[in-house]
Amino acid sequence: MNKTSIITLAAIALVATVSCKKLERTPSTEGILSFENFSVQWDAELVTKASAAPGDYRIFITNAAGTSVLETTYADVLAEGKKVSLPAGNYTLEARSTEDAVPTAAFDTPVYGASTDFTITAGQTTTLGNLTCTLLQVKATVSYDEGFLEMVTGPGKTTVTVNPSAPLEFPLEYTNGTVSYDQRAGYYAVNAGGNATMNIVFSGNISGKSQKMVANLTGVQAKQWRQIRFIKKTDGEGNASFAIEINTYVNDEELVVDLVAASETVIGPDPDAPVGDGGITLAFAEGCTMFNDLDNIVVPAGETGMDLRILVTVPGGVNKFTVEMASTSDAFLASVALAGGTTLDLISPAAEQDIIFQIVPFPHGSDLAGKTSLLFDLSAAQGPINAFPGRHTFTMKITDMNGCSNAVPVTLVVNK
Repeated sequence: MNKTSIITLAAIALVATVSCKKLERTPSTEGILSFENFSVQWDAELVTKASAAPGDYRIFITNAAGTSVLETTYADVLAEGKKVSLPAGNYTLEARSTEDAVPTAAFDTPVYGASTDFTITAGQTTTLGNLTCTLLQVKATVSYDEGFLEMVTGPGKTTVTVNPSAPLEFPLEYTNGTVSYDQRAGYYAVNAGGNATMNIVFSGNISGKSQKMVANLTGVQAKQWRQIRFIKKTDGEGNASFAIEINTYVNDEELVVDLVAASETVIGPDPDAPVGDGGITLAFAEGCTMFNDLDNIVVPAGETGMDLRILVTVPGGVNKFTVEMASTSDAFLASVALAGGTTLDLISPAAEQDIIFQIVPFPHGSDLAGKTSLLFDLSAAQGPINAFPGRHTFTMKITDMNGCSNAVPVTLVVNK
């Protein structure tokens, strides 16, 4: 065989070898995730009850190891071919109403979402169906019944906590005898599939005292709305206590959930309340030298000539100011009884108590609230009070905006 023939045969063999290699096919290791029939919806009933969520949901796909392989939006999925090529394996798809993770706790920030597992098979197409998103948090609101609000005599707050690191405070405001409270909704993350405990603490000024109440609600889960409502109760001994009404929405069904309250307490003194009188004082005003003892003011005979000016100092601002009246004179007490009783609320006096101000001209009205200094000019009381011989004690009870209080007696003595 000549040299040319040998080269030709070798070339043919090489071509044949290459041709065979081209015909060999490497098996595909990828498959297709089709979004052709995929849709993201949200539970309309739950949205109505817990505020609407954004419509442009984020799409997150992670593999079996929890590694992110795709992050996009529902709108982009629909606009860009409706399919994605993925390596064979197991995956989880999550749709969420926000790009950010669910906040531990936040006001007015509902987050809706849902997830589904799927498998990609090499060379095949996997199709997803509908995905219905629901609330991923527990929602909480706080309110109070009329009986409870009537006991309020100063500012306060309700603190609601699921995760100890992220409490939310719902303030209760008290201004000039008017009470208002925070009606926002708090949203709390809870462990997926698990139950959590919701801690509720009220602290504030109740019946002139700084007080505190605590309860723990168990069985807290996502998709619930815990409507916390404080209700005044009275036990067999007349002590004020509280209860909580709860309405819960789970999977759009309105349910009444029994309260499970561990450590529910009777209203009691707040251990964190301010200590002391807050610097609240009563003293004779500058230049008032006719008297030197607030508890023994001997009223001069006659109609005029008395100089009785008292300076009231409240560094923390007046929150509540009442006067408790006592007397050795039956006639004086009878007059007070006709005028509505022996307790006088200077900030919000009853209309029938106007006669008392004609005898002892105490300053009164809603403009006293918040004042840090008040001048009581009682000089004009000389004539009217002289009609009632005896000892008339007016105990000034003052509570400031911080819950500090002081009680100082002022006694007018009328000799026969």
